[in-house]
Amino acid sequence: MSTTTRSSVLVVGLVLAFGSRAGAQGLDGKLFINVNGGGQTQARSLDNSFSIPIYGQTATVATTTTIPSGGIFDMSVGYKVMQNFGVAIGFSTFSVKGASAGAASVPSPIFFNRPLAVTIPESPADRKDRSVYLLLVGFVPVTDKVELALSIGPSFIRVQQSMITSVSIPAGTQNVNPTQQSQSGTAKGVNVGADLTYMFIKQVGAGAFMRYNGGSVDLESASGLKAGGFQVGLGGRLRF
Repeated sequence: MSTTTRSSVLVVGLVLAFGSRAGAQGLDGKLFINVNGGGQTQARSLDNSFSIPIYGQTATVATTTTIPSGGIFDMSVGYKVMQNFGVAIGFSTFSVKGASAGAASVPSPIFFNRPLAVTIPESPADRKDRSVYLLLVGFVPVTDKVELALSIGPSFIRVQQSMITSVSIPAGTQNVNPTQQSQSGTAKGVNVGADLTYMFIKQVGAGAFMRYNGGSVDLESASGLKAGGFQVGLGGRLRF
C-alpha cells in the first residue's frame, strides 16, 4: 500500500470517527472560507534525453531541469452540511523559476567516430502549477475557539513546465543551440490534510495547515512528471 493510500485511509477513518460524535459542538457558522499563503517544500529535477541524426552519425543530448521549492497561494470555500461534516472546493497556485542545462555529444563533420562533448549552458525554466480540489472535511472541536479540520479529496493540477526539448547544430560545426519549449498537462491526484483554526471573534480567525496535494502527469517530453507535493501555510479564517 502506498504512502498516499495509507494517508487517505487514515484521514477517512479519523473523519468518520470524529464526525460521528453526536455530542460534539463545533465553531459557529456553516459557511467557511480559508485564505492562505505558504510553501511547497520539495525541490525536484526533470531529466530529458534525445538524439539527432547528423553527418551520417548520431548526436546525443541529455538535459536536466531543476524545479525548486517555492511559495503558494491557496483559497477554499466550504459548507458544513452537518455539525462535524462539510464539503469544500479550493484553488491553489505555485509558480517558480528553475533552470535547464545539459550536455551533448556531437559527431565530427569530417572524421568518423570523433564526437565532441559540448556543454549546454544554464537557462531559466518556468514552472507553474494551478490546482483545483474537492474536499470532504471532518471537524474536531478542541475548545470553544479552536477546531481541527481533517480533509481528503481529489485534486486536479494543471502543470506548465519549460524545458529543453530540442537542439539545432549549424551545418559543418559541432556547436549546439538549445530550444526550450513550454509543455502542459493536467495531473490527477489527491489532497489530504489537516487545518487548525483559532477564532479571534465569532466570524474571524486564523489558522495553519499541512497537507499533501499532488499527483503526476505525462507531458510530451516527460512522463510521470510530479505535480504539487507537501505543502504548509498560514492564513485567515472566516465563518458565517
